[in-house]
Amino acid sequence: MKNKNIIGILIVIGIILTVIVGMNFVTWYILQGAGNDVPGDTAQGQEDQLNQEKQDEENKIDESGLKITEDLQNDIDAGYLILVNKTHGLDRDYKPEDLTGIRYYAADRSAEGRFMRAAAADAFHSMAEEARRQDIVFVMTTAYRSYGFQATLYNNYVANHGQAAADRFSARPGYSEHQTGLAVDVSAASVDYRLTREFSGTREGRWLSENAHLFGFIIRYQEGTEEITGYQYEPWHVRYVGLTAAEYIHTHGITLEEYLELLEKEN
Repeated sequence: MKNKNIIGILIVIGIILTVIVGMNFVTWYILQGAGNDVPGDTAQGQEDQLNQEKQDEENKIDESGLKITEDLQNDIDAGYLILVNKTHGLDRDYKPEDLTGIRYYAADRSAEGRFMRAAAADAFHSMAEEARRQDIVFVMTTAYRSYGFQATLYNNYVANHGQAAADRFSARPGYSEHQTGLAVDVSAASVDYRLTREFSGTREGRWLSENAHLFGFIIRYQEGTEEITGYQYEPWHVRYVGLTAAEYIHTHGITLEEYLELLEKEN
């Protein structure tokens, strides 16, 4: 009798152990994704993971593009990456020594503003001429502005719109990129040579946005970056920074402020 009881107990223990092992296997199987009842779920999950990894790789900042090459160092030394914004200004008497006349301009705007630094002027001419070969015609409305010119412009905006509004689209004298001779406002006949957001939807505006970096320019005040740049979206305002920086900024969709911060961090 005792032997039968012992055998019965061992059978019960064996059954319990079998159930436990079986449950653990089922749990492991499900966690591996092979136990799904819906065909294709595992494959879809793997595909989603691969897509996410690919997206993460595309969004990752390419640190190799932040290394200071000889070309980039030359651009830095030439002052093409100078930062001018609401907190970084220029001396009242600052004026580039190599200002050069621009050939493609709106005839009804001040002749005083038809100049850029030599490298920027050459790049603008190359850009405008390439666009014209593709039947895209745009011109500059204003480029270099002296401290005094900017003061008159800013004060007029404040008088007409109030300071809070003026500060969103106009720089205080001494804090305008135009004084560097590296910035230029661009427009076209399609918007009556106005500086308007409508420009972004024109053939000229789209071409500029897609191709400016190929000539060393960036759209300086991009949409959605006002908290960083301090200025509202201006699809007409382009800034010369040189080919290396322009390519990186355009490819990664960042601002000049962010680029310079990354550059400093990596070097």
